[in-house]
Amino acid sequence: MIMIICAIRQEAKPFLKNLENRRFENHSNKKVYHGTIDGISVMLCICGVGMKKAAITAQKLIKDFNLSHIIMSGTAGGINSKLKIGDTVVSEELVYHEGVSGIPILETSYRESERFKPGAELYEHVQRIIATDPPDHKVCFGRISTGKKFVQKRNFEAVARDFDPLCADMESTAVAQICKMHSVPFIAVRSISDTKEKSGVINFFRNVKLASNNSFVVVRKLLSSYISVLY
Repeated sequence: MIMIICAIRQEAKPFLKNLENRRFENHSNKKVYHGTIDGISVMLCICGVGMKKAAITAQKLIKDFNLSHIIMSGTAGGINSKLKIGDTVVSEELVYHEGVSGIPILETSYRESERFKPGAELYEHVQRIIATDPPDHKVCFGRISTGKKFVQKRNFEAVARDFDPLCADMESTAVAQICKMHSVPFIAVRSISDTKEKSGVINFFRNVKLASNNSFVVVRKLLSSYISVLY
């Protein structure tokens, strides 16, 4: 079964809107939705904001459900200057730009220099589908970095210099690490809700709908064209 994880409800709204035959169950204080998108059976869970919530949720979902793949969808802050509001980044590599202290399930295997890769078949397929059937917005492939907080202007340059990510979020690398520990193929699709020039919570909420919709568009293309591998 394919699990889609979003951090917040705003990011999940496009999926919920298009989830047919929808039902849900309560699982470890989270709602897990079941249904189909374009005839493809999927599950959806909103993990909450931050590495700890994302890691714990992914761990429990993998333990309790027979998951074939996990896809992380949602928003991110643009770090690379070539990215604009609404552009989408697909994870070619995932790193931490802040440590994971306080999250025992990650601390045991965390290495600051470790890089996490998405599922190879997932990644290669997204590349193919975007090349042959591109959406009406820009999609880039590259590094996503994850930290405990929003990247603020005061540490923006340090994150850009030391980790060189296209974008940054607060969940994706934690989920990638859990997936690696359990050999579950993973990919992150994050669209830009704020940038260095348009930073802060105000800009995030101003652009979260656009970014969430654009991320959904890419994930939908992946789902509808990748049946043979996902199953």
